[in-house]
Amino acid sequence: MVLYWTNLAQIRDLVPIHPGRSKAPGSAWAWSLLAYAVREQWSCDLLEIALTAGGKPFFPSRPEMCFSLSHTKTAVLAAVSSFPIGADVEFRRETKPALERRLLKLPHGDLDLFELWTLRESWFKLTGEGDLLSIPFSRENGVIAGPDPVLQCRLYDEIPDCAASVCSLSETPSKKLLYVPPEALCRVAT
Repeated sequence: MVLYWTNLAQIRDLVPIHPGRSKAPGSAWAWSLLAYAVREQWSCDLLEIALTAGGKPFFPSRPEMCFSLSHTKTAVLAAVSSFPIGADVEFRRETKPALERRLLKLPHGDLDLFELWTLRESWFKLTGEGDLLSIPFSRENGVIAGPDPVLQCRLYDEIPDCAASVCSLSETPSKKLLYVPPEALCRVAT
């Protein structure tokens, strides 16, 4: 498992090499980062992408090449693995007290709102199961417990002003994220 990220706060007038799959500002950067990750890990170009019935993207010609993407206001995260994986990044921002009460309603140990949010999103991206308000995660004495006893997950605080996490049922998540400069994801000037 390898995790890559880029900083959208540094993009200025750069144009990512791949188009997005949605109108969201980070979508094109996410797909461009995935292309970079695929080239680095599997030495091939970005493959044709299809969606599962639940909407999760995958490579139909190479289902053993698993990935998960996430983007937020200031960052993009791409996780690649030989096993199914879920990844999420969220920009830390002020939230309404009502949202905090709803998200933090279940016991969650010492996880903060955005750590809990990214863990739930990562689990959902991995499995397609659960309600983002109630997927059970908690952390006590540095140990994260989740909805499945074989779940392996990790939180990351390396991305400025963001929380990020990765979940897997098969592989221990990487300890570090690999930074990719936005310029490495752009079209070559002609």
